[in-house]
Amino acid sequence: MEINGRGLARGCLLAMAAVLLFAQLSFGARENDECLQCHGKQTISRRGGVHLYIDPLQFADTTHNVVGCTSCHGSVTDKHPYDGTKPSHATCKECHAAVAQEYAQSLHARNAACADCHNPHQARKPAYVSGVAINAICSRCHIASATMKSHQKWLPQAGLHLDSLPCITCHTGSKDYYINLFVEKEDQKGGFNLATYDELTRLTGENGVSSLIDTNGDSRISLKELRRFNKKSRDYGVRLRGMMMPEVMTHSYQILDNRWDCTFCHVFGAQALQTSFVSFPTKSGAYSPMPVEKGAVLDVLYGTPDFYMTGAARSMLFSIIGGLIIACGIVIPLGHGFVRFLTRRRREHGHHDPAHEVIVYLQPTPVRIWHWIHALSIVTLCVTGIQIRFPDAVNLFGSYRAAVCLHNAAGIVVGLSMVYWVLYYIVISHTIGRIYFPTGEDVKHGLVRQAVFYAFNYFRGKPNPFHATPENKFNALQKMAYLAIMFVFMPLVIVTGVLLLDIQPLRRMMFMLGGIKLIDGLHFFAACCLCAFAFFHFYLTTLGPTPFSEIRTMWTGWEKEEEPEEEPEPTID
Repeated sequence: MEINGRGLARGCLLAMAAVLLFAQLSFGARENDECLQCHGKQTISRRGGVHLYIDPLQFADTTHNVVGCTSCHGSVTDKHPYDGTKPSHATCKECHAAVAQEYAQSLHARNAACADCHNPHQARKPAYVSGVAINAICSRCHIASATMKSHQKWLPQAGLHLDSLPCITCHTGSKDYYINLFVEKEDQKGGFNLATYDELTRLTGENGVSSLIDTNGDSRISLKELRRFNKKSRDYGVRLRGMMMPEVMTHSYQILDNRWDCTFCHVFGAQALQTSFVSFPTKSGAYSPMPVEKGAVLDVLYGTPDFYMTGAARSMLFSIIGGLIIACGIVIPLGHGFVRFLTRRRREHGHHDPAHEVIVYLQPTPVRIWHWIHALSIVTLCVTGIQIRFPDAVNLFGSYRAAVCLHNAAGIVVGLSMVYWVLYYIVISHTIGRIYFPTGEDVKHGLVRQAVFYAFNYFRGKPNPFHATPENKFNALQKMAYLAIMFVFMPLVIVTGVLLLDIQPLRRMMFMLGGIKLIDGLHFFAACCLCAFAFFHFYLTTLGPTPFSEIRTMWTGWEKEEEPEEEPEPTID
């Protein structure tokens, strides 16, 4: 067989290139191992400082491990460290020229070099680092207390934001974002910290830490797996903590105008909420992100119960149910009012003049003051709550931030007014049971009698069977309604509202009660019931002798009560 000379030469060149390539790779790996024989032992710190020690596990996960030690330390000789020559250090811009140029134009460039934020022997992409670790780097220069103070001037619940967002989310210009979920472990004091690889290994054993959620081992987390984990997570004392991360890390470190607008994040269906990962810790200290089925953070309850972005992660199902509750509070009064309009002449003809009128001092001054403050606060809560939940559709107060601040202020007033209400009726007047709790007669006959009056007899011009007195202000239906509102829905709104303020000592309670999504759902439903009651309550005040007589009573305290003539007792001839 003849051999072509040109083909032989080409084959030899390819063979030599392959030998050189593999030799280089082999030499690079061998070179790193040789360096780590000394620098991978903590005892080397005694010779020249802590900076000489390089954790082999952490370094193995970095990009710099691939390029090799001598790529940055090119002057190292075979006689190192006995040649008396200090190894050279490559500058970051030799490889990261574009990043260096961008960084040079930022405010940080005058105050920090690359190595002040990045340890070259631990450098990883942001996706493989926790948001907590990123913020810890920023806090080396930006003192936490000063950062909190500056953000509190304009950012509602600044502490919650600074704890749930890496600084780079707001101060870098990435176009796209995603939600990174980290596993937290409960400590002995009831607090939560990022779970370590060893802690999760003790829970999962030989199956690997990702098996804690990824039960089928397909390296992808489904909603079903996520729900299963969150249902059982409290048994293990763990939970998921979500942080919004930028897809692309820039080094401009800007103060971006659109971050001042809360709806950048707090808007339903935001792109950042569509993509999420669960990042599991590895043995080296890095994190390994695993993709989650889209829409996880929008799941009603068990998707991410401890991660919630007000207005953005709202449940469509909850919104529909809440809307139906409010619609009932509007439609029923409107329907009753329509029939009332149609039967106005019949009621005028069927009206019987009373024998006499009695003016009763029904509402004391302390009650009237409480009523109007409480009513104004409730209305404020309802209106601001609409904008907070639907910021993408409603803007009544100029900005989302203004709505949140006003909502929180109104909530505090409602809480204080409820304390005042309880103290007045229990400690001062001692009438809470007599005025607000239905009697046996109310339950047996009063409810039906009053319901029949509002549904039928009112339209026929029949007199109201109930007549208010200072000792008995409310009819049976009113007592039942106030009992539910004042003793169930109002406390529920206040308690869940306080928990949603994310006060540090109360975080454990929120965790035990089912997570922030459940608390927010209860808060929303109770608020919808209060909104529906507000419409009912206002309409019922117009059913007095005149449309504004009940409102006038709550303003002056006096009410005219019509008492019919007593029918003479029958006589026996």
